[in-house]
Parts: sequence; structure tokens; C-alpha cells
Amino acid sequence: MFKKLSMIMIMVLSVVMLAGGILPSVGHAQEKNESIYNDNDTESTESTVLTVDDSMTVSEQNSIINDYLSDPNVEELIVLDESLLIEDNVNENDTNPSARAIINKYKVQNVRKGSDVTGSSGLATAIGGVGVVLNIGQTKSVATTVSANFGASNAALTGALGYSVTGTTAITIIGQFTVPSKVNGKSVKSLKFTAYPVYKTKLYDVYKMPWNSFTWTKQGTGMAKKAYGVSYKKVYTYK
Repeated sequence: MFKKLSMIMIMVLSVVMLAGGILPSVGHAQEKNESIYNDNDTESTESTVLTVDDSMTVSEQNSIINDYLSDPNVEELIVLDESLLIEDNVNENDTNPSARAIINKYKVQNVRKGSDVTGSSGLATAIGGVGVVLNIGQTKSVATTVSANFGASNAALTGALGYSVTGTTAITIIGQFTVPSKVNGKSVKSLKFTAYPVYKTKLYDVYKMPWNSFTWTKQGTGMAKKAYGVSYKKVYTYK
């Protein structure tokens, strides 16, 4: 299974919680079994996680991803690309009060990392029986979102977070493998294969200074989500 991986270093680490930024991009793929949170879920799921970067060719990325997907025991594969989090020409957030006018002022502070989150809506799905080759290769645009702005402008949020809160991320979906006849001794009837977006999250606090005051008051804490990976999930139906 791993003959195609001779030029790629694989690092197997212990099961830990996936909390933003613990998977470094080091010029090759890294693999580990981890937990990752799903939208609307209170429990975590053990997953195989790979990080890739642009030092790998497209064919190398395709090869390693498809090798893992071809393993019937891998029911969820998460592929992350840290380079998708970098955006150019992002304006900085001005948190200093300027000359007073009859307007309320807002600032965004205390930006910190949150846990990675898998989206609940699938980007692509394929279903087939034993022996069928499933393929869901395509590119999708996934919107960056914030849970609340508490009065702060999109420009202020963008400057503080380091990426556009109204932008999108082009997520490349790569996945092809043959539906196996048996998994863990069970006879397979069919397999549903779905790709979901994976988001890097950041938490932030918004403060307000009313027009007739010089005191900043915290308005609330929000969460921003920017897509930077794909979760490939398999759901088997058995005979």
C-alpha cells in the first residue's frame, strides 16, 4: 500500500485533540490519528490527519491521499493545507481612538486560536457498491464566516484576524478508490463517500466606546471560521 510513499516522510504520533495550529507544515506530509470536532456535535471522532504544502507536487498529493483512502480501515481522512490560511494585502486593525465624533467606536482584540471544526454540509458525495471506483475530484469555494460582529466593521475584523471575513477559500477535493468487498470481516453492500470542509477557527473579543464616553466596554466574544482542508468520510452499509 505504501510503495508510492518512498519520497514522503510519514510521522505517526499519539492520539491528541486537534487544536488550531498543532500540525506544522514542514515540506512533506505528516500523518497522525487525532480527534477533531464536528459542527453540531458534542463528541469528537478519531481521524487520520495529513498536512500537505506546496513543496509536494499535485501528483504526490493525489497519490498519498488515494493510498490512505484505499485502506478500508481508514473511515475518516482529514487533509490540511496551512498555506490556504495566508492572505496578502490585509489591512491592519486600528485599535486607537481617533478624534471624537458623534459615532460609536469599536475595536477587535485578544484574537486567539480555537479548535479545528469539520463542517456539517458535504461538498461532494459519491455512492457505489463493491468494486465500484468512487471519485469526487473537484474544486469548491468555501466562505469564511464570523459568528457575530457586535457592531465592529468587516474591515476591523479583517485587520485583526489577518484574513478577509467576507472572502472565500478554494478547496481542492481529491479522492479516488475502489469500494472493498469486506471490512473487518464484514461483507460490504455499498459505501457512501463524502467530503466536508475543515475550518481553522479563531476567537476574538469586540469592545465598544460610545460616542459620549472614553471608556471601552467588552460587547462579546465571536468565532471566525476559515476553510483550509477537507475531511473525507466513509459510511459503509453491510449485507
